[in-house]
Amino acid sequence: MMDRDLLLAELIKLRKEKERHDLLYYELANPIISDYEYDMLARRIKELERTLGEDSNSLETVGKDLSPGAKVIPHKQRMYSLDNAYSLDELIGFLNKLSLEAGRFPELCLEHKIDGFGINLFYENGQLQYATTRGDGFEGEDVTRNLKTIPGIPQSILYQGSIEIRGEVYISSEDFLQINTERTENGEKTFANPRNAAAGSIKLKDRSEVSKRRLQASLYALGFANPVPAQTQSDVLSWLKSQGFPVSDQFLVCRTIAEVESYCQSWENQRYSLPFEIDGIVVKVNELELQKQLGYTNKSPKWAIAYKFKPQEKLSELLSVEFQVGRTGAVTPVANLRPVYISGSTVSRATLHNEDEIARLDLHYGDTVLIVKSGEIIPKILRSLPEKRLPNSEPIRFIEHCPVCESSLTKEKDGSVTYCPNASCPAQLQKRLEHFASRDGMDISGLGESLLSRLIEQDLIHSIPDIYRMNSDELAKLDRMGEKSANNIINAIQASKQQNFDRLLFALGIRFVGEKTARVLAEQYGNIDAINQADFESLRGVPDIGPRIADSIQAFFSNDDNLSLIDDLKTLGLNFVHRKEQLSNSLEGRSFLITGSLQGLSRSDAEALIRKHGGKIMGSVSKQLDYLVVGEKPGSKLDKARKIPGIQVIDLEALKHLIGSPQ
Repeated sequence: MMDRDLLLAELIKLRKEKERHDLLYYELANPIISDYEYDMLARRIKELERTLGEDSNSLETVGKDLSPGAKVIPHKQRMYSLDNAYSLDELIGFLNKLSLEAGRFPELCLEHKIDGFGINLFYENGQLQYATTRGDGFEGEDVTRNLKTIPGIPQSILYQGSIEIRGEVYISSEDFLQINTERTENGEKTFANPRNAAAGSIKLKDRSEVSKRRLQASLYALGFANPVPAQTQSDVLSWLKSQGFPVSDQFLVCRTIAEVESYCQSWENQRYSLPFEIDGIVVKVNELELQKQLGYTNKSPKWAIAYKFKPQEKLSELLSVEFQVGRTGAVTPVANLRPVYISGSTVSRATLHNEDEIARLDLHYGDTVLIVKSGEIIPKILRSLPEKRLPNSEPIRFIEHCPVCESSLTKEKDGSVTYCPNASCPAQLQKRLEHFASRDGMDISGLGESLLSRLIEQDLIHSIPDIYRMNSDELAKLDRMGEKSANNIINAIQASKQQNFDRLLFALGIRFVGEKTARVLAEQYGNIDAINQADFESLRGVPDIGPRIADSIQAFFSNDDNLSLIDDLKTLGLNFVHRKEQLSNSLEGRSFLITGSLQGLSRSDAEALIRKHGGKIMGSVSKQLDYLVVGEKPGSKLDKARKIPGIQVIDLEALKHLIGSPQ
């Protein structure tokens, strides 16, 4: 009896744990365990229920990704979740059972299982009507506006019936790493893997931010279809490609178990050669009519299974921890490991993310640690092995002072990021100078990454104000720098003093203050002193300023080094008072978007020109767009705009004519 009580207690505990992980994975896109660990948890629950004779629907329901309060649309045909096999023996067992039910060994279609986020597209009379997430399987969250930012998703197709097209939204490995690098530099929380990044991105409210995430899609299945355009799954893939959908070519029709084994083993070995992440192979009955006959369980199709690749895990030794300071001052701990070969490459370093992660892992110097490539891309420490810990080994403590400038570090309120608040910190210098001089900042032509690096190496520049203290004679002495080039750069530096205050405010590099936020602040307060004196509630009252941005602004102005920086720049003649630059109302009430290169005018300058005459800049093509301004080599925005009645496609000359400057 005691054993039953213990097993029942374990079952209750594991069910609650599964509910928590369902919430983290499906709704919050922030899982803390791997798919493999989740499936092992589900298997243990199933085993306990079988032993105890307990009934439960917890394993027969599909997790839901619906956001509270979001608009939902019912699927015309339910979206199911696949069962998983974690070994070839399990896969062969599934195929043998399938053969018995079908009365023969069926023809199979094998496809890559892209580790992305499920979507459902509905077309009618050849036009895209809406796009939804998988949701709870019965209804999905409306993500139509954001999905239209993904290149390759056709707005119209040749097929004229009613049809649901299904697939995955994903982010390539290269883009994923770049996004995480940018988020680290901006002091933002990084994504655990590409799937979470895609899931978090498709639901963002800001479409311009969605576009920056570089989402891609792969379509591979039909839901409801009237009429059905194919007889087999392999024909479905060919048909989707003929309609203009992005489709993977790496599928194979198999007729024997040996062919299935060979394909699965081959791709398990070479999966790292792909530009995106796959976490397994999907095995489907090829004949659609046989799929229909075999049917479904409460959760999954009986005619398909996912053969999941096991994540590689290796033991290593934690040698040391170093603390890196990014451009915005975010301090990131990085573990130095004894080198170990895992998932296609040698790993010797792993990010520890933040102070909370170090505490969670209970890390000590010299620990034996189990590492995995999170999402098969990012090296991650899964756990330490205390049983192998050396006596008297020191626990790892997060530092309290910047490792470079020794300023006291600050931790975000209700956050996990620790950062150095000193804008003049040498560790941040190169990136801060690049940001300050960038096109969207002070736009100092010629003062780019390479020259700034040389100036720092030659000890000619130690801070942002030093930019304005340089002279042409000093510059001309540098290798590969003539007198004419030096004069041009000095002239560009002097001209930048006249940039409007919003550009300077952005260039200062205050955490979370981007171009738009800087412009809003400049227009609201008018000058730097007013922003400095604004209290938290005042800042929160400004449109688009949330508590995190308000905290960051106050932290910036509470740092003496930052106040000294501002005083120095004032003394050097920079403009800290905002000039209202609207020249006319000729574009008032009209919205614009730019695609391609405009002759003689950068995109940011063209957008500024539109705003100066009362126009609004849009983030993407939509029904709310009035004008698409087209330059050389336009992108997919032009094709999209041509399909939406009411959008006028114009060139730069036509834009100038609208403004009233035809010259």
